[in-house]
Amino acid sequence: MIVQKVPEIDGVRVIQVDPFTDPRGTFIKFEPMLQFKNRLDSVALSSNPKKGTIRGLHFQVEPFGEEKLVTCIQGAIFDVILDLRPNSKTVGKWCSFELSAKNVLQLYLPKGVAHGFQTLLPDSILHYCLSSTYSPDNSFSISPFGELGIDWPIKDFSISERDSNGLSISIGLQKYADSLQS
Repeated sequence: MIVQKVPEIDGVRVIQVDPFTDPRGTFIKFEPMLQFKNRLDSVALSSNPKKGTIRGLHFQVEPFGEEKLVTCIQGAIFDVILDLRPNSKTVGKWCSFELSAKNVLQLYLPKGVAHGFQTLLPDSILHYCLSSTYSPDNSFSISPFGELGIDWPIKDFSISERDSNGLSISIGLQKYADSLQS
């Protein structure tokens, strides 16, 4: 396993996992506890049948802020992250990655980093290890359009109304900062 810092966003790590392959197939071991500072609370899957699907940019505020370990276990995605942490030297910055079943990369995100993606292939599946349970009252979405200037690779996309009408960056930054004061 190779762990690399991501210079664009403080605290984010890209992890190259070493799959074991033999004539029977491939075995990949995930070791989320090596990355998480807190406990691992839940595991989730996101199944996306359509190429071009956009989800996010999602985040949860405290006391349900989440560390995430994201892996694309089938297909491929254009992954986008945004730093919402008020005391981070990279606050307000975003960057993107390609995660796929072929490149076997994992992305570790600390609390306060919003996450979103667009599927590059049909039937893409993401595996999440999360440090907090889902809390609808503490869960928000930043609009993936406009302010950020993200050049989504697939122009014919599908997105939920909630995500399409997500918060502005300034409101998202404020919501996360306010949650740290509570």
